[in-house]
Amino acid sequence: MGRRLFLSVCAVLFLAAGSAAAQTRIITGTVSDENTNRPISGAVITVVGTNIEATSRENGTFSIGAPQGSVRLLVRVIGYRRAEAVVPAAQSQVEVSLAPDILRLEQVVVTGQATGVERRNLAQAISTISTDQIELVPAQTIEQAMYARVAGADVQANSGAPGGGMQIRLRGISSILGATTPLYVVDGIMVNDGTIGEMEGTGLRFLNRTNSGREENSPNRIADLNPNDIQNIEILKGASAAAIYGSKANNGVILITTKRGRTGRPQFDLTQRFGVSDMSNKLGLRVFETLEEAVEAFGSCAVPAGAGRDPAADCKSDDGWQAGRVFDHEEEIAGNNPLSYETSLGINGGTDNTRYYVSALVKHDGGIVTNTGYDKQSLKINIDQDLGAGLQFQLSTNAIHTFSQRGITNNDNRSVSYWMAFPQIPTFVDIRKRDDGTYPVSPFANSNPLQTAELVKNDEHVYRFIGGANLSWEALVTGSHELRFNVLGGTDYFSQKNWVFAPPEAEFEPIDGLLGTSVQSAASSLNYNIGANAVHTFSPSGFLSATTSIGWQYEARDIDQLQSLAMDLVGGLANIGAGTVSSLAQTRFVTKEVGIFAQEEVLISERLLLTLGVRMDRNSNNAFTDQWYYYPKGAGSYRIPVGEGLVNEMKFRAAYGESGNQPRYGSKFKNYSAANISGIQTLRLSTTIAAPDIRPERQKEIEAGLDLALLNNRASLEATVYQKRITDLLVRQALPPSTGASTNNFNGGVMRTRGLEGALMLIPLSSANVQWISRTTFSMDRSLITELPVAPFSPGGFGTLGGWLIREGKSPTMMVGNDTAVVDNDPRCLDTTTPTVNCVVGARIRNVDIGDSRPTFIMGFSNDIKFKAVTLSSVFHWQQGGLVANLTRWLYDLSRTTVDYADDCAASGYPGCNPAGETVGQMRLRTYPARVTATNVESATFLKLREVTLNVDLPQSLVQSIWGSARHARVSLSGRDLLRFTGYRGMD
Repeated sequence: MGRRLFLSVCAVLFLAAGSAAAQTRIITGTVSDENTNRPISGAVITVVGTNIEATSRENGTFSIGAPQGSVRLLVRVIGYRRAEAVVPAAQSQVEVSLAPDILRLEQVVVTGQATGVERRNLAQAISTISTDQIELVPAQTIEQAMYARVAGADVQANSGAPGGGMQIRLRGISSILGATTPLYVVDGIMVNDGTIGEMEGTGLRFLNRTNSGREENSPNRIADLNPNDIQNIEILKGASAAAIYGSKANNGVILITTKRGRTGRPQFDLTQRFGVSDMSNKLGLRVFETLEEAVEAFGSCAVPAGAGRDPAADCKSDDGWQAGRVFDHEEEIAGNNPLSYETSLGINGGTDNTRYYVSALVKHDGGIVTNTGYDKQSLKINIDQDLGAGLQFQLSTNAIHTFSQRGITNNDNRSVSYWMAFPQIPTFVDIRKRDDGTYPVSPFANSNPLQTAELVKNDEHVYRFIGGANLSWEALVTGSHELRFNVLGGTDYFSQKNWVFAPPEAEFEPIDGLLGTSVQSAASSLNYNIGANAVHTFSPSGFLSATTSIGWQYEARDIDQLQSLAMDLVGGLANIGAGTVSSLAQTRFVTKEVGIFAQEEVLISERLLLTLGVRMDRNSNNAFTDQWYYYPKGAGSYRIPVGEGLVNEMKFRAAYGESGNQPRYGSKFKNYSAANISGIQTLRLSTTIAAPDIRPERQKEIEAGLDLALLNNRASLEATVYQKRITDLLVRQALPPSTGASTNNFNGGVMRTRGLEGALMLIPLSSANVQWISRTTFSMDRSLITELPVAPFSPGGFGTLGGWLIREGKSPTMMVGNDTAVVDNDPRCLDTTTPTVNCVVGARIRNVDIGDSRPTFIMGFSNDIKFKAVTLSSVFHWQQGGLVANLTRWLYDLSRTTVDYADDCAASGYPGCNPAGETVGQMRLRTYPARVTATNVESATFLKLREVTLNVDLPQSLVQSIWGSARHARVSLSGRDLLRFTGYRGMD
């Protein structure tokens, strides 16, 4: 066997050497745009049937070595249709014109770990976003580039804080208790998009002992990437496309490819941006015109002494009760318009053998809330090196630093965060900073939010490195065979440091009697993966092409977080050692995985594509770490050319695939925590019992679709229907107290998700001077729990304030809450299939369905209109339906400060008003939340102008008169979220 291998290697090297020796003539030529005649750089020219390649220079010229005799040259570049040119033996020069591929039909889309097919033959609905779309409308983060552009992607912001914070859901619900975010792969490296909390909740836990810190305002880490570096984004939305990633792909996969160098002298791409941000909308406060109104709402001016409060000082006329005057507290804290800026420089160039891409970014986003902001610096270096004999080496590196100041803006349940305190501070109370530098004490809240914003720190530093190397070898290229080997390895490491500090003089600090709080957290995340694969393509003729790929992959993830808390700070010092009361905590998660995959793709006559593949995984999070789990896939598509006219081509496609969702780390173990009882060391058992047979959730998806090329290839339509069946769901079981535990997490239950997606791309105008490209996306999905082996349970939410209840036969996103019935024998209360709450005579209050929080549908409308040197781009985002619990309005109602609190209820049109002259606010307080949860549940329908940009390309003569080496310059004016139409009256 060893001798055979040696002879095989010798034969391969001999063929490669022979191929090199046959390159005895040089063919030169140019590549240009068919419409404008402008040269095209970066085009790849290949001698068909060989591994000989060249790349066009910045002026469109190229030279390539070729064998004697007549040869065919294949010319390809992203954004254009491919072209072939026959070069006879006696000819040494050729000119090639490429037509723009506006519909992206020839774009190569990833279908395997190291393979891809052209979009026109694709058998799944895979969405792509290219660099020109990102550059036309600049995005602050990767997720923002997907707003309303991807059918089947629901992109929502967690908050408006600078530095990002998005959540992306692909094709609806895929898990209840498991991970819900997609897998991100950057240049073949699996990166961490997880959120590591800043421990804001822990730092303020003395105000609310039950706060676990899960209501923090943390960004997700994919926001660290520089959008200017992105060449292409591919979104694998379903299991039929994502099955090649096995047990990590239940929620889809997002593949990000960064820019690489092109042959030619150095090209510089410099971008300078400036901008400001403003409040999207204000909640407002009720204005009290008379002292009597204020006393009716708040009682007398006197407040209890103690807890650092001085009633006499609090009620002084200069900062206390003066009804009729109005202070806009929201404007005072969030009315800032600081300058934001971004400087980005990209350089690319190189020779036929060595190419490079280098970029640097300096970015600052000023927050509209006092003392908030975001800074990012990054440096990226990509190198491509041809080593000869079919060997190519690629190096990708990215170093990033971010600094975030996000303030205290989310829920803390004790009026420390700004919008938890505002409802309790009427507009006539002046809480602004005094001339002596102190702040007045809030008469009715635990804190003065203006003081909190100035004094309390919530800072985060992240240092990150993403790097990888790829070595590929074109071992064999003949007329009908091509064999390629590939080895890829990479790592994603970041160090995160958080600091939450509240000095002793903060108004809320005396509440627990421990003046001053400091929390410091140090976390690290290490992801690394290595893989190897082999790809063989057999093309005996132009009629048939068969691609076989096999591979192996290893991945490890290690997250370690150490958090220290100090209270009662001596001298108000911020360091941990200054606290007289302190505690330490550490969490660590280590996961290892091995995967093997194989795939076969057969393309017949450039019309019929058939794909079969399987992925096998084993993972350390599973109860049985040596057990392999199999994830098969199969797909097929068939193109039918029709001709000219309305329909030019149609493609039928269908696909089936399976993927998984790994169980959370530690589910298979019974956890212990250290304790001390009377000086004796003890171990405390977790209230959640171990799952002895925990395994991945499994998703089985089938999708079918129809793609049409229309109007002489000036329009394309994609329509897809799919069904996902998720089995082995991770579910929660409530245990009786006699077991010594409260919950049990295990695999059980089945969920079904069905959906419809559509995408229409239209080119209404296309000429040398005018081009209009319009894109419309549509998606809707519905989920249902079809089997549930445990009693109904809540995965989260606010209970009587509006939450969710997982039940068989119901949607997992169905909101439930309280309702009131006036009939004693109301059958809803007597129904025993679901739990009831407080079923008493005369007032039937129970968990009833309020409505589905999932949108009815989501649509996106984007348009790029170019007239000569001017381009106008816009993106509209429409969400129809869905429900949101407006808890903020309830907090304002409790303090009687809601804008419409005093409005006449009967005149407002609200249902359920008391005819005795009740106000709107009184009605809501009477009915919510104990009796009618739906009172403060509102429609989530909105229409937003997400992005609008005006680009002007400056005349080349003007550009070169300023800088002789410059080829192109553009001036842009851009806005984001400028328009918003919605009936929702809460925070945006």
